[in-house]
Amino acid sequence: MTRHTARISRAGLILIGLILLAGGGTALARGLDAFPAVLGRAGAALLSHAQTRYPAGHAWVWPAAAAAAAVIALLALWWLAAQTRANTVRRLSLEPDRTHGVTVLPADAATGVITDELESYPGIQRASATLQGSPAAPRLQLSVTVEDHADPAILRTRIEAEALAHLRTALELDTIPTVLRIRFSPAHHRHLA
Repeated sequence: MTRHTARISRAGLILIGLILLAGGGTALARGLDAFPAVLGRAGAALLSHAQTRYPAGHAWVWPAAAAAAAVIALLALWWLAAQTRANTVRRLSLEPDRTHGVTVLPADAATGVITDELESYPGIQRASATLQGSPAAPRLQLSVTVEDHADPAILRTRIEAEALAHLRTALELDTIPTVLRIRFSPAHHRHLA
């Protein structure tokens, strides 16, 4: 999920929460008979007889309700799809000056090299990496699974000093913002006191 998608999600959830809060507050106020002149009496029917008969006399009501439900369903599906979308970099341009030609590196090649290097370190069982953002300013998402006896501080220092330095050199970047996730492998012999 990108930051833009997260902002849209928060705004949408706040809006839905406010609508539900207003509806719940109105129902509670009516149930407590707080504003009978505006909301009606607590024991009275919510809809008048004329309002309940209105859909039967107008054929457009149910197709309009179905169309509104379809629009809401499509918006919900769009929102769910947006949650899984990430700005994954597919290719990196290594040549800053295009007049001399274009050198393109598949992002999988760069991430494959760093995961291979990390998996060669003692204490690391698995590693995965993805480049996100833009090809001009990529960000690295790095996840390593370590053995339960490994020292995460030592591994982090080595990853920063060696693996990330090698990647920056290969991509000709001064910096590459990195999120490092260290997970411990499930161990059958781990005992917690």
